[in-house]
Amino acid sequence: VTYNKGMIGGFGQVIEKEGASALLTGLGPTAGGYFVQGWFKFGGFEFFKVQLAKSYGDQGAWDNRFMLNSMAAACAEFIADIFLCPLEATRIKQVSDPEMATLSLPSAASTILKNDGLITGFYSGFVPILFKQIPYTMAKFAVQGAAAEKIYNAIGKQPDQMSSGANVTVSLGSGVIAGVAAAIISH
Repeated sequence: VTYNKGMIGGFGQVIEKEGASALLTGLGPTAGGYFVQGWFKFGGFEFFKVQLAKSYGDQGAWDNRFMLNSMAAACAEFIADIFLCPLEATRIKQVSDPEMATLSLPSAASTILKNDGLITGFYSGFVPILFKQIPYTMAKFAVQGAAAEKIYNAIGKQPDQMSSGANVTVSLGSGVIAGVAAAIISH
């Protein structure tokens, strides 16, 4: 069956042909993969940002914040993708192979490992993921930092002069701007 009627029409075609539960195929690896990736991406970004900033000193880190944030984002995303790739490979296999679609995440991963091995089974898509995710993450963190800085400058206050609610609002606003910009940049 060719699913060629757009997103909503495609949903209808899938439901008609395979049932509504088919829309959830691969949900386990997707949720698990992006949870783990986010954990390493955001935690790693903060870790690498601090370590790089320490190596440059306060003024040097401030003067080079765009470069340091970009380097921190790239390093964090690289590590995050090491953990994302096996789960993404499992998701793709579950979505594309009807026999794998019925298996749980652990069973599907075990089958992939047994049939294809560690590298071929889980990491054959590693380089393409890097080429997509690293520029996206670098753009996201760079744009969010720049957008937050511009918002604070427009308000005329520093984060330590504002309430936690106001800071969350700035973070969410700059995050939306960054998400849109990063999606455009990475595609």
